[in-house]
Amino acid sequence: MTERQGLFTVQTSLYLSPENRARLEHLVRERRSNPPDVVSQILAEHPLSQLSSDTDGANGEPIHMRIYLTPEQRQAFETYLATHKTTFSALVSRIVADHLATLPVPPPAPPPPRPKADLAKRRADLARLKARRDEAGKEAPAWLHAYIAQMEAELRRLEREA
Repeated sequence: MTERQGLFTVQTSLYLSPENRARLEHLVRERRSNPPDVVSQILAEHPLSQLSSDTDGANGEPIHMRIYLTPEQRQAFETYLATHKTTFSALVSRIVADHLATLPVPPPAPPPPRPKADLAKRRADLARLKARRDEAGKEAPAWLHAYIAQMEAELRRLEREA
């Protein structure tokens, strides 16, 4: 642990289920913050005395995380860890998982915007490849014929959608 601006910086791993990971990602985007700040705020809002005893804190893929603790929080964590058989990362994971479980399921991420097809460029590329095929005549490789056919089909599809 290092002390920075009155807070202790702690490196740990956060173990979250895929659902809770999605909730955390949504929470970070919603608050327009970064994961260490959001997790540190969650830890500050949830005293260890209110920790449920039925939550396992070591499920899921690890997320390597830096968190910030006040001296009082650090002391509370050290006291809790001294009296309970758990690790710091499991304890932090339990607290964060308990908090995230109270949040609603985030809405699905919107699909990425479809790239605008530059039809003129595709037509020019197709014309260039056809010229190359015609120039080679019977010597043109089979892959070139197949590639041109694919490009033509893709161009037709894009023209229908436009």
